[in-house]
Amino acid sequence: MERKERVYISGAIAHHDIVERKAAFKAAGCYLSLKGYDAVNPFDNGVSDDADWHEHMRADIRMLVDCDAIYMLRGWEQSKGAKLELDVASSCGLTVMFEGMEFVGYRVDV
Repeated sequence: MERKERVYISGAIAHHDIVERKAAFKAAGCYLSLKGYDAVNPFDNGVSDDADWHEHMRADIRMLVDCDAIYMLRGWEQSKGAKLELDVASSCGLTVMFEGMEFVGYRVDV
């Protein structure tokens, strides 16, 4: 059985409605799964919702570096965490995909 590419979902979370954000990340995960990817959702990082930002980022980065690609949700530019995740992903040679540009994935060379 062939291994599916793992795609980490990244986007703005902090300072937004958490219920809406969870729904958006879940919808992105369903979309990626339908496209044949193994979607990795940071809301499934094992960290409590009320934990601090740093704790979430440490868990999220651990998940991210085990992936093949990153999928940037619209509005990611407004998020310090998503910018950091994009930097890590591109620095590690992961394919970068942007919501709304399916599927023009590319590698960002730094």
